[in-house]
Amino acid sequence: MLRLAHHIGVIFPTAVLLTCLLTTTSAQPRQAGVVQPLYQKAREAEARKDYREAAGYYEQILKLDPSLHSLRANLGLMRYLNEEYDRAAREFRKALAGGANLYTAHLFLGLSLLEMNQTAEAIPHLERAARDKPQDSTARFHLARAYYGAERHQDALKQLEAVREKQPDDAETLYLLGRVHLKLSLASYDRLKQQNPEHYRIYQLLGENYEVQGLHGPAIANYRKALERNPKAHGIHLRLAELYRAAGELDKALEAYRRELIINPTDAYAMYKAGAFLLDQGKLDEAAQYLERSVGADPNAAPARVSYGRCLLEQNRLQEAIAQLRQAVKLDAGAAAAWFQLARAYQKAGDSVAAQEALRMYDKLKQEN
Repeated sequence: MLRLAHHIGVIFPTAVLLTCLLTTTSAQPRQAGVVQPLYQKAREAEARKDYREAAGYYEQILKLDPSLHSLRANLGLMRYLNEEYDRAAREFRKALAGGANLYTAHLFLGLSLLEMNQTAEAIPHLERAARDKPQDSTARFHLARAYYGAERHQDALKQLEAVREKQPDDAETLYLLGRVHLKLSLASYDRLKQQNPEHYRIYQLLGENYEVQGLHGPAIANYRKALERNPKAHGIHLRLAELYRAAGELDKALEAYRRELIINPTDAYAMYKAGAFLLDQGKLDEAAQYLERSVGADPNAAPARVSYGRCLLEQNRLQEAIAQLRQAVKLDAGAAAAWFQLARAYQKAGDSVAAQEALRMYDKLKQEN
């Protein structure tokens, strides 16, 4: 079973009211005088996080009155927090058998079973907890854990997406979500390989996997194999171009960019990447052609406008550069590079006030990041 932080948060069960203990039909008046101090001591031990001692007091109370099933759930919780999962599960089962259909009892029975790798048995209790409190992310997260352990990855994904809506930045949720997506991806790859072991997509996926790992040599080799099987595949020459560029093989990079645009001449992103590459190489006229076409094909792409504006600036086409860069910051006010190039353009055009304002925005964004 995947081991994760418990991700429980503050979900101690609502304490059983002392008046409930004293008025229960099974508690005799003489016993109530004994139960009250025992219960108080249990709560004090809980506050000290001495869960073993608290469990001892709850056991004494339950010997006096075994019908207090809500308190038995508290006893189970103390055993769980003390990492006595087998004993915790026994107490939660007794509580539920006695009619205490508590959210907490189902949740922590499921968690106890999960900790003992009894995933199949844990799932129904976690499903019940999630049904009882559908707005509570705790049960949904641990239900996703259980589904993941049972290789029910689509079910796990559904629960995690619901959790992420409420807790978009939770590290444990994002980690498990990544694992689920990886499993689904691998399952799709396995099905593809079984159906067609020499399909170009297999080699494309292998290339992408190696690229993510930073293994550029194997990535290039697999991308080439993919192109051998489908020379007109979109996007693969572009990936090769980026890898060649990173490796300093600039002639190969430029050729790969050009091949991508032969296959897909209307790809705005490929035109942008080719233009940006040529701009870095100082080939301004050819860069401007690609970047102008890219901006025309996708007017809302701020990075392409920044590169085009920078290219125009280097060509001393100042007003055109300013127009492109102003549009870039309008599309993405958080693009620090756009503000920097805009400051350069204004300064070169003799507008020092506008240059200072653009530079102020650039400095502000750099400090924030």
